[in-house]
Amino acid sequence: MKLTFAGLAALAALAATTAAQAAPAVPATCLALKSGADMALGATSSAALASVSYPGQADAPGCLISFTGTGAVFGASFQAVAGKLDTMMQGRGWAPDNAAAADGPTGTAMGYRKAAQAVAVSVNYDTAKGVCREDAPVASCHPRPAQMLYTITLGLTPAS
Repeated sequence: MKLTFAGLAALAALAATTAAQAAPAVPATCLALKSGADMALGATSSAALASVSYPGQADAPGCLISFTGTGAVFGASFQAVAGKLDTMMQGRGWAPDNAAAADGPTGTAMGYRKAAQAVAVSVNYDTAKGVCREDAPVASCHPRPAQMLYTITLGLTPAS
């Protein structure tokens, strides 16, 4: 049997369709949280099924919403970014979980609970090598917004 270019293209399309159908869909609860976070930060995130960590619980299957970008997108204050997410979460009925909160010089973590679910929120930034002195405390570095490389995540998981 001879397979033509058109036949290969049809097989590739069929394989892609089958793979897309086999992958489980991101739950509506996660997509709603993604939409709210996108609006709160004025940026677009990605959402995927993933193992999610929440302080005090074993990792569990859930949904991970992720943002990356510089301070030119998110601003020069990670606290302000976290504040926008906090306002969005509480406005949607999520109660803060102070036992899941942590702070550092370049980031913060917060936790929220609602019904049988929990969300771990993390807002952190890093800088490229050479932006800050390696022999100085992190808090002494004051990068420009464009030098701040943000990683922001919201991990939605069943609460235990």
